[in-house]
Amino acid sequence: MFGYVIPDKMNMFMKDYYNYKSYYCGLCKRIGKNCGQFMRISTNYDMVFFDMFCHAVLGIEPVYKNEPCILSPKKKTIVKGDELTDKIVDINTLLIYYKLLDDKLDSTKPDFSKSLARNLVVSGKYKKAKNNFPELDKLFSEEYKRLRIMENEGTATIDMLADPFANMLREALKAVLCDKCTDDMLNMFYFLGKWVYIIDAVDDTEKDFKNKEFNPFFVWYNYENQDKFFEDKGKEVEFLLKSSYNSINNSFKKIELKMNEGAITNILWYGILMRTEDVIRRTGKCKKIRI
Repeated sequence: MFGYVIPDKMNMFMKDYYNYKSYYCGLCKRIGKNCGQFMRISTNYDMVFFDMFCHAVLGIEPVYKNEPCILSPKKKTIVKGDELTDKIVDINTLLIYYKLLDDKLDSTKPDFSKSLARNLVVSGKYKKAKNNFPELDKLFSEEYKRLRIMENEGTATIDMLADPFANMLREALKAVLCDKCTDDMLNMFYFLGKWVYIIDAVDDTEKDFKNKEFNPFFVWYNYENQDKFFEDKGKEVEFLLKSSYNSINNSFKKIELKMNEGAITNILWYGILMRTEDVIRRTGKCKKIRI
């Protein structure tokens, strides 16, 4: 459920693209510093957007540095991490922890790689993140429990099933921005969370069917294969995704950013729409970070 909120490079100014890359590499570096090198694999597009957005709202000017990358000896320009980045890292850890736990509970067969990641890599870092954000951790736990109850009952609509994750993103933003967070920002992140949940569900229909795992689109529909699914449900999928997209941008146009406007606007106007159309047209499975 991570890695969908990406920029559309073809419609992005070079200055905005390199600025975005600097934030991406900076967040990756900060995750490595705070959580260990193995946790750097959890760096994902959604949290980079979260990081850029929060810095933009608070007007915290980026400090650029040239540093080597663990994957390449060539130095890269990064945005140096700060206290705000540390908060984003903690939220990323909480989200990854509960995603892995939820995967374990939902899976019909053991996944040793995910169990290893959760027990040896994430769990220790989770305790630190939980101490820093105890109320948010409690909310995440409750929302995932609410989601599992609805999944087990098998009667909830896609809107109802998307609500817990949408709530989590909204409350995560509130925990970081506190009194600087407006209703429009909260609404934007709520619908962003809803969009992420829905597009992830659509993207995973074939995989979930083969693995006999839960998918919200299977609740009221007898899934046979992806071709039949899009023949029957394509219009509904398009409506759900584009409704969320429109709600995101209706809220975004009322938000004043102090910086990073080019990259953030590109992601919300073009990147999300591009991903939506990728799924609707089935031009290939979305490339996302999988944990």
